[in-house]
Amino acid sequence: MFYQVNLILDETFQFDGALKDACTSYPKHAGSLFQTYNDLTLAQKWTNVSIVDIPALKRAAIRGDIPAPPEALGQDSSPQSRIVVPCSLSEDLSIEWINTVFENVSPPPGEVYMGIVSDDSSIVYYKLSKGMVKPPQ
Repeated sequence: MFYQVNLILDETFQFDGALKDACTSYPKHAGSLFQTYNDLTLAQKWTNVSIVDIPALKRAAIRGDIPAPPEALGQDSSPQSRIVVPCSLSEDLSIEWINTVFENVSPPPGEVYMGIVSDDSSIVYYKLSKGMVKPPQ
């Protein structure tokens, strides 16, 4: 799998060096990182996208700004920055693992999204908040 991702990075897409470096540094998670990065930048149209290294988890995350919703266009709205931690559907995650994400991302986020990539390359995003959070009305 890593060979395929590396081949795609080198020959097909011209992404920034940070994505390639993260895929090289963490080959076990390269597929989910690469797939999520592509989804966020090409399909979801995120801007100011960067790679966030999380050495404590031996993986990288993605930080970026989500586009303004259509109803907010023309209004003075600041970009909403988000953190996405890509992972595979087959990975075992724990509360401790999630806490490590919150503790090792700077500045500490109030919420983190898990980008869970399945074997067919579909991605489901789950919003995780630190502590108890009242659901939106």
